[in-house]
Amino acid sequence: MKDFLTTTQTRPPQIPLPYYLVMLMVLVLLAYLSWSWHDKKSWCLTFLGIQAVQLISLYVWYIWQGFPLDDSLPLYHCRLAMLALLLLKDSKVKTYFALMGLVGGSCAIIHPIFDPYDFPHISSISFIIGHYALLVNSLNYLLRTYKTYPIPKNMIVTLTLLLNLGLVVVNHFVNGNYGLLRHTPFIPEAWLPIKYLTVSGALIFLMIIMKKGLEYFDEKY
Repeated sequence: MKDFLTTTQTRPPQIPLPYYLVMLMVLVLLAYLSWSWHDKKSWCLTFLGIQAVQLISLYVWYIWQGFPLDDSLPLYHCRLAMLALLLLKDSKVKTYFALMGLVGGSCAIIHPIFDPYDFPHISSISFIIGHYALLVNSLNYLLRTYKTYPIPKNMIVTLTLLLNLGLVVVNHFVNGNYGLLRHTPFIPEAWLPIKYLTVSGALIFLMIIMKKGLEYFDEKY
């Protein structure tokens, strides 16, 4: 338990290929089950509960260990989506965060970026469970309510640019990496405006793709 909750950093854990393939299979299975069971109250409540327990556990650990603001604020895209799905009333803004959660939950499992602690650790377990739950909760919400609260492309563009601009400002004051906008994978040495436009553009593109896919399958099925 001591190692599970340690704050002694080492290096991010490496995932052996067989385990990585299992993670991808679980991702596909959960997406399929959400497609099939998104109208089941027990399925939806179970994963909302898992998300709530995961977030509370992670932030109790942060507070208990006295983590600084550069890492402990809930300002990563996925955590914002997790909180939005738990706390917001049904609306187009919630649809926006559900689309973000669908993109973020999928990308996080496909390309996981763990904190530098030996596995198993609360951060890595929270990462895996949290992003699976985010994927399911996002799909559950979108499949139930998208027709009622559709979101136009210009709203996706505007909200994403404003959100990421806010994260850039926060990163400046707390020296954080919220939204991966300070130390961006693949382009860590790029000029900040390039990182901002790259992250924003990629997120906008993927969210619009998810929106189009959702609308296509909704019409077909």
